[in-house]
Amino acid sequence: MSRKSLLTLLISIVAHVAAVVAFDQQVEESRTISVGAVRAPVSLSFSSVSQPKPQPAIEQPKPKPEPKPKKTEPPKPEPKVKTKPVLKKPEPVVEKKPEPPKPKPEPKPEPEKKKEEPKPEPPAEPVMEKTAVQESEIDGLSNEPVMVSEPAIRSWKEPRYPKNARRRNQQGVVMLDVVVDEEGNPETINILESSGFSALDKAAIASVERWAFEPEQRNNQLVKSRVHIPVAFRLN
Repeated sequence: MSRKSLLTLLISIVAHVAAVVAFDQQVEESRTISVGAVRAPVSLSFSSVSQPKPQPAIEQPKPKPEPKPKKTEPPKPEPKVKTKPVLKKPEPVVEKKPEPPKPKPEPKPEPEKKKEEPKPEPPAEPVMEKTAVQESEIDGLSNEPVMVSEPAIRSWKEPRYPKNARRRNQQGVVMLDVVVDEEGNPETINILESSGFSALDKAAIASVERWAFEPEQRNNQLVKSRVHIPVAFRLN
């Protein structure tokens, strides 16, 4: 509720209260007059009490609305002045004459290297190794060959190194068991230990077959003997 309406309500309430109080006083006075002896004529006059007019409410001045801030318009951009590009005259292109190629120095002839002649490889020589088997001693004559640990060789030929084995760099030692007859010639040849290459084993047997041994004697008689011949194939 606004202040103006509150003030008007208060004024009206005060006016009604004052009217009621004034009316009560008049009633009491009339009662006192009627009760007492009135000798002289009394003239009574009643006047209505006028109710006080409500005072007009003082209107408070309305606050003036604050002036709205004026919108400031941004300054208009100045129109750009288009400048015409200045055309430059193209400079004349001077063609460069190609330089003559420089003569390349002729390569010096390299001295010819002397070809090294392959050295002849020494043939594989048979290696005579001692065995732990001792010579058998026979009191009488026997058909069994006598075991000889260090046989005497009258003639022998170098084993031929197989070309395929040499090309493949195959090497090894072949241990042969040779039975020698009474004249010193190889009778039977068996392989005790292989070299691991069949070509080398065959070459060893073919070589020992052409050997000649000193025949063994027992009791002034020639007998068969058995010897172990190792043939080594090595590339130096």
